[in-house]
Amino acid sequence: MKKAISVLVTAALFMSLTACEKISRDDDSGTSGLDSISSEGSTGNKSDSLSSVSDSESTDSVPGSTVESSQITQSTDESTSHDKPVVPTDNQGGEMSGSVLVLDDGRAIDLYGGGYERGQNYAETLSKLKQMVGDNVNVFSLVAPTAVSFYLPDDLAYMSGSEWDNIDYLNGYLDGVIPVDAYTALSRHVDEDIYFRTDHHWQPLGAYYAAEEFAKTAQVPFAPLSDYETVTMEGYVGTMYGYSGDNPLVRNNPDKFTYYKPKNEYTVTYYTQSLENPYEAGMFLKTLDNLAVVQWYLVFFGGDGEVAHVHTDVGNGRKLVIVKDSYGNAFAPCLANSFEDIWVVDMRGFEKSISQLVKDEGLTDVLFCMNSFSATGDNQYKLADKL
Repeated sequence: MKKAISVLVTAALFMSLTACEKISRDDDSGTSGLDSISSEGSTGNKSDSLSSVSDSESTDSVPGSTVESSQITQSTDESTSHDKPVVPTDNQGGEMSGSVLVLDDGRAIDLYGGGYERGQNYAETLSKLKQMVGDNVNVFSLVAPTAVSFYLPDDLAYMSGSEWDNIDYLNGYLDGVIPVDAYTALSRHVDEDIYFRTDHHWQPLGAYYAAEEFAKTAQVPFAPLSDYETVTMEGYVGTMYGYSGDNPLVRNNPDKFTYYKPKNEYTVTYYTQSLENPYEAGMFLKTLDNLAVVQWYLVFFGGDGEVAHVHTDVGNGRKLVIVKDSYGNAFAPCLANSFEDIWVVDMRGFEKSISQLVKDEGLTDVLFCMNSFSATGDNQYKLADKL
């Protein structure tokens, strides 16, 4: 039984969690925390139901002051090798349930269809932006692999396309854009909780390791986990439960939801997708008590509905915009100790020009951060209208 889910289907599965009720963010770092926001879309049942949601340590980073863009070049160490990392997997079985593969241990996995042509288009779009912003602005591409790359048993490998091959292929079409090898960075931590078992997102810990690799590539400081406040909640069952057709094996193997809040000083200003109606609030939701369990990933910025501008106390002159899908929500907080300013815009909803934002705000860095289903699926076509 050879099965591969098409890109058109799987791209839809990676649209972000959304909420139709208003939810308030915390008031870390002096922000009010009293403002409320409404994320786009609908989640259906607001109870504790686990039904499907709408598609929709230290490092060797270089600390210090601003680095001229001409100094930031692709690393020549093992992290940029074209040799695929060896990731040992077990030989457990699994079966298709709903639209995903459910393994014997209860982990649910989205199978990857691939998309070389779409990946090439993604790379060419980023290269065009690099031409538009010029040599004084660094442009990076971080295409995040998903759980299928690390937890699909070898005996079932025929069921999925290769994210590594697709990422490596599109990297070959980047012109002036620096690739960030999150794949290899994450492969070193497969025995840790870097991906949810019951949700299509990476765990905040996986986002942290990817951010660490980006910080090394971008030559900015990066804080160890000991510099974060750790928050843990038990019993998380995410979107994969619904995608699996309410498979009880998924429900009965819940995740531990652990995320990390930076302790340095920062403020967050939120805007509409057209950069209007600014107000200040926290980076994280104050409480998840008003959310169904399946919605907990909304803790980061309240979801994808608004543009966020994080201003930190780093003071190194480095100013970043992250162009992302929902994978970027857990990723962005990991850079609060790395950049002076961080703009977070969603590739699907942003209504303005990225290049104009770079110019207006004097940004030094642009990072495209999204999972492989977005970069090599139909989501990437939305980027052309954002340049």
